[in-house]
Amino acid sequence: MSDQQISSDKMSDGFVSLLKCTVSQLEEIWETIGYPQEEKHRQLDDLNSMVRDLCHDKVREEESVATEFKNGILDSRQEMIATSKALHIDIDSKLLEESGQSLTDELSTLEAALEGLRSAASAAKAELRDYRDKLIAMHQALGTELAPTWHDIESDLTGKRREQYHRQVAEMQEVVATRRSAVSQLLVDCQHLIRDLAIDTDSSKLDRQIMGSLISEEGSSVELKSDLPSESCTGISSAALKDLTNRVSDLNGEKRRRKQRLGQLGAEIAMLWEKLRVPPEEQRAFTSSVQGLGMDTLMKGEAEVKRLNALKSKMLGDLIVEARETITALWDETNANQEQRNSFKAIEVDDPKYFTDELLAVHDEQIRILQKRLDQMRPLLKIIEKREGIVKERQDYEDIQKDSDRLKQRGSALTKQLMIEEKMSRRIKKDLPKYTGMLVKKCNEWKAETGEPFMYKNEDYLEVMERQEEEWILYKSKEAQIKLQRKQSGKAGSDEKPDIFKPLPGRKRGKSRTRVLTDVSNDVNRKSGYSSASQNSS
Repeated sequence: MSDQQISSDKMSDGFVSLLKCTVSQLEEIWETIGYPQEEKHRQLDDLNSMVRDLCHDKVREEESVATEFKNGILDSRQEMIATSKALHIDIDSKLLEESGQSLTDELSTLEAALEGLRSAASAAKAELRDYRDKLIAMHQALGTELAPTWHDIESDLTGKRREQYHRQVAEMQEVVATRRSAVSQLLVDCQHLIRDLAIDTDSSKLDRQIMGSLISEEGSSVELKSDLPSESCTGISSAALKDLTNRVSDLNGEKRRRKQRLGQLGAEIAMLWEKLRVPPEEQRAFTSSVQGLGMDTLMKGEAEVKRLNALKSKMLGDLIVEARETITALWDETNANQEQRNSFKAIEVDDPKYFTDELLAVHDEQIRILQKRLDQMRPLLKIIEKREGIVKERQDYEDIQKDSDRLKQRGSALTKQLMIEEKMSRRIKKDLPKYTGMLVKKCNEWKAETGEPFMYKNEDYLEVMERQEEEWILYKSKEAQIKLQRKQSGKAGSDEKPDIFKPLPGRKRGKSRTRVLTDVSNDVNRKSGYSSASQNSS
């Protein structure tokens, strides 16, 4: 018999002995009291029920304790399975089976085995929790949501998973650094624009945040005060990035508008200064009084324009007379015909009482139109001037060729003369056809665009070029006829003229100096002179 069986028997014997002793004592007490037999049985039945209930309660209590042990064992095994799986660690399968031990011993064994797993899991969870918290903070600063997969720090505690968290944190740190840099640059741009435009930040929360978001220490670059938004900082969220981008765009737009308006005001002021003969010192005084792109600068510009216009109203007569002189000069420069001049009726208004701002504006508009027309004509006029110079040079070259005495020069003088003629010939042969072709094209384009011929000195320049070429062809034809007549006349004379030169005995007659120069002249003419055919092609 085992010790456990002996102990159990002793407990049973003691319990039976206790009950017998109790019943014996109760019998004596009841006898003394004088309970009838029925009462004694009832009292014993009650005692029996009480003992039975007490025993049942005790059994249930102990069964509950056993259940708690069993649940603890089950939880420990489940924890062991989950933790070992999360850590990717193999465990002894016997720990997951019934061992035949008492519940207390079995639970103690499992707890001992769990202690190492719990330590490793705790360290891994702490590391993952730190990574997760960093990711949450960075996503919060960026105004984005952390993906659910990065919230789980329970199911996978391996080194691989921790490395994934580490890489994700590093990537997000780069994203945050990039965002911080972009936001900082936008803040710098906004601050500069706000200062340039002298904008009052009291009325805008965003502008107050912009002006307070950056800090700078001596000798270092500016830094963002915080990644999170506050009353004095924009933060780096997606919303902040969008707001700053829009604000920079708005401020740049406002800057462009103010610059454009200031440019318009400046041009108008400069025009009025020139028109009204405003003294230079007065101009410098105004210029030095306006700075930047603030509203005060615009207001000063508007006020100056208003003042100058008021002054202009007092000087309308003189200004209109001056404008008419300018118009007349531009008509001359643009080769305007009489019909074009007569079409401007405003110039016929002579009564001073009709000299108004509107009349001056009409004159100014006419000046603008004529000036624009002159600007369009200038490229053609420059080419025409070059061509006209070569046309004149062509006739000069012909006149030079007729002078045979130029070849009687000696040495460097003759060389210089021949070089001058060579350059003239080159310009005539190369540049004259080029300029003529360009002008034919340009004048036709002008006529197609404006509906009228290009006039030069009150003549259609296409007709001028055509007439010049016809005259040149006619001139060359006449020159050729004259040359031919001279040649024929000279030949007839030589046939009749006796040869007065007799060769000396034993010597051949050489060429005279006059004959040599004549040959050189003819040779030069062949090299640098125009033939009738070449001039026709020009």
